[in-house]
Formats: sequence, C-alpha cells, structure tokens
Amino acid sequence: MESTGVKTALVHPDNLPQGQSYLEWGAVWGGSVIAIATSTVLVQFGGSAGLALGDPMLANGEPSWQVIVASLWLFLTALASSAAGGYIAGRMRSRWGDAAKTEVEFRDGVHGLSVWAVATLTVAAFAALTAALAGMGVNAAAVQDVPENVAEYTTTLTVVYGFAAGAAAALGAGAAWWFASLGGSHRDEATDVNLLTPRFLRR
Repeated sequence: MESTGVKTALVHPDNLPQGQSYLEWGAVWGGSVIAIATSTVLVQFGGSAGLALGDPMLANGEPSWQVIVASLWLFLTALASSAAGGYIAGRMRSRWGDAAKTEVEFRDGVHGLSVWAVATLTVAAFAALTAALAGMGVNAAAVQDVPENVAEYTTTLTVVYGFAAGAAAALGAGAAWWFASLGGSHRDEATDVNLLTPRFLRR
C-alpha cells in the first residue's frame, strides 16, 4: 500500500475542543454559593457569640478590644469560607487529560481563585448596599455631638478593622487556591469522602 505522504496528528480523546474554556462556571458558582453560605453562618455565629464589631469604648471610658476580637474572627471566617468554596470547586470541576500535573494544579487553583473573587465581590456589594441604606438614617447633628476621644478611638479601630478585612481577603484568596488544588488532587485520586468527615457523621 502506497503512502499518501499526508501526515495526520494524533488527537487525544480528552483534548478540549478548540474555542472552549477550561474554566467551568458551574463548579465556580457552586463553590461561591458554599463560600457565601459558610461566611454567612460564621458571621451570624460570631455576632450571637458577641464577636461582632461593637462600640469602640467601654462603659468606663476605656478602649474596647471587641473590634480586635472581631477582626480575628473575620480572619477565621474568610479562611474557612474560602477553603470550603475552593475545595468544592476544585473537586467538582472536570479534569481534561491533556496536561501535566502542574498544569492541572494550576487549573484547579484558578477555579478556587474564581470562587474567592465571586464571593468577595458579592459580599462587598451587599455590605456597600447595607452601609448606604444605614447611612441614610444617620443624623448629622448627632454625629457632631460625639466626644473627641470617642471619635479618635473610632477612627483608629476603623483603620484596624479595615486592615484586617483586607488581610483576611488576601489570605482567603490563598486558601481558596490551595484547597481547590487539594480538592482536585482528591478528585484525581478518588479519595473517599468518608475520610474527610468525622467518624460520628459517617454512615
């Protein structure tokens, strides 16, 4: 049989069709919902336990450490919600068999980072809307009557809380990336979900 001289490329059955994206929004949206729900539950729990952002001063006139404690709780909330959402996105996305392990880890991490971005923007938009609605009812005359020391403490602790929020968001991005990669690794290794749950919750 004579050769036609035409070379044909081997097509991997798992190759992604040209023009499609490796980013699966179904996994991203699912992880985002998990992240937002986890954050909401933890914030509610913290508020009921007295960890919410409160007055900057105690009744005796001394500075309150409640804002510092609330900032630490914010760290834990951001890490836990980002980790949960990232893991779900990484484990639930499809893996295409056309890349090395490092590339697969990168794609899983991008899905986790996307979850973090969607959840962060959603929470930020809700917080901005809430603040705007609350600001409509603020009495300007009442604001002017605030003692100078209270205003000073309020400004300082607001800066602390703002820094904590930014740092928590940055750490949340890292947690989402890492746990998405972990979820992808468990997906590829078919890790039994029972190994990830406490014994008393198993069937």
